[in-house]
Amino acid sequence: MSFIQKKSKHHLALTAAMLAGVAILGACSKDGDPQNNAEPAGTAQASSAPTAAPRGKITSTIYERGDVAPEEGTKTENRWTKWINAKGPADVSFVAVPRWESAQKLNTLFASGSAPDIIMEYDPVIKNQLYNQKLLLPLDEYIDKYSTTYKAILAEYPLLKKLGQKGDGKLYEIGKVEDPIPQHLLYIRTDWLANLGLSIPKTTDELFQVAQAFAEKDPDGNSKKDTYGINLSFVGGKTVDDMFGIVFDSIDKNPWVLDAGGELVFGWDRVQAALDFKKKLYDSGIVDKDYLTDGKGDKAKQDFINGKLGIYGSNGGDIASFRALKKSNPKATVAAIPLPAGPFGSYSPLLSTPINLTAVVNAKAKDPEAVIRYVDFMMSDDATRTLTYGLEGEHYKTGINGCPEVISVEKNNVEKKYSSDFTMLTKAVSGQCSGPNLQLNPAKPATETPESLAAYQLDLEYAKAFQTAFDAYLDPSRPMVGVIAANSLPALPQDLQINQTNGFKTIHDILAKGAISGNSYTAAQAVKDAQAAWATSNGAKVEAWYKDWFKTNKDSILLTKDYYEFIKK
Repeated sequence: MSFIQKKSKHHLALTAAMLAGVAILGACSKDGDPQNNAEPAGTAQASSAPTAAPRGKITSTIYERGDVAPEEGTKTENRWTKWINAKGPADVSFVAVPRWESAQKLNTLFASGSAPDIIMEYDPVIKNQLYNQKLLLPLDEYIDKYSTTYKAILAEYPLLKKLGQKGDGKLYEIGKVEDPIPQHLLYIRTDWLANLGLSIPKTTDELFQVAQAFAEKDPDGNSKKDTYGINLSFVGGKTVDDMFGIVFDSIDKNPWVLDAGGELVFGWDRVQAALDFKKKLYDSGIVDKDYLTDGKGDKAKQDFINGKLGIYGSNGGDIASFRALKKSNPKATVAAIPLPAGPFGSYSPLLSTPINLTAVVNAKAKDPEAVIRYVDFMMSDDATRTLTYGLEGEHYKTGINGCPEVISVEKNNVEKKYSSDFTMLTKAVSGQCSGPNLQLNPAKPATETPESLAAYQLDLEYAKAFQTAFDAYLDPSRPMVGVIAANSLPALPQDLQINQTNGFKTIHDILAKGAISGNSYTAAQAVKDAQAAWATSNGAKVEAWYKDWFKTNKDSILLTKDYYEFIKK
């Protein structure tokens, strides 16, 4: 069955990931940042805060990504903060936290006694540290007393409550349930394959051969050696690690795998295999020699858009880059492919967790009642619909299938794109309208003009090109890499958390050096040095703690293999 013909919730949710690129994923650069899937308007739900409750005053963090156009204001004062304050049960003052420096900013806020009431945060390490420092408020009694909407959600999804609890058995984290969605895609220029008489690579050895040909055999036919085979910066490096069944890079450090006896161990053999492959790519001149300086993958993205990169690991649903590529290279054809099989098996990139914990509350919050009533409001249909789709008549209209349809992509890029961070507290329950109408409608346009038909054909090309990869990424026979998702890992004791943080950073630095040092520093020696650094950082104690914890809790925690139970068939 074709992409357009499939009508299940599962495929509609996947289409959202692909086609919501600018509107939703454009605001999310880090793997693991989730998608926001909302129910259609009119869905029955418990009401938010009772009107008789006194209006409170609270504060909340919001991620600062530099994504707000000047005419829209700032991330803390804009059309959506005004809407929230006009419609909600409390006056909310937002505090901007730089997306990639949230740990430092939150440390400063808590140290100065000015931390907001609500901490919106994806990173489990940060939240675990706040819990260990007794800086978080247990929420059980306040939810029981003041909540209607979120209380009902917890009752419907007991696992959400279980995962939101900490070591003392109390509930600290607020979250939502959503369809697992691939966070990364591996793109390939299929026109380059055709030009060189090559096929889509099925193994890592074949991937190397194709990438080498892309770098050396003039795939674009301009008689210049000016192309790269594959990117190793940011998501590109992650996808290589994924092929070798390991998650360990500058951001996502989750190297735990199961040994033959089913015990949780550090996957050193996989780390070394992935490093060997990266060194081979680097030493052969297949990748950008300066990839380590391209921390967020911006250079790789431009290389892909400009037609200079043949295999591109990127965030899922990046339709903006696809459009830009087609504009600069109209004859370019692209597909997203299953990850080639490596020596440890066949894997898929990270999926968004079906249980996504997004917020905690400051232990010193002066008005917990107002906080909980605000959470209920944000979980309401009205807030979910508005912050996901925008305002009816301005940002969307009712489409031919009864779902919101974007009126103007250009308008939404300015007025709507940055609102996705506010949906960290809205519902994320999949449904028919969580599909392509978040940004685009793959149905043939009712009014046929050259422009509308061209846009329709582009959307159709995008959808068809990437369906195969999405099907593969959600196939449990090619499981997502990792045993336990990072946000399901437990809170280490504070001393071990410090040991792990320092040890992981040192290991990453050593591996980065090993990747670019040629024969003078082999992968085997780099891993040997990394293991020595890990031992110096009390790594053995960290490993023993995780091993004991996993042995005790493996039957009661959310493992990555459990994600597939949430996928709608």
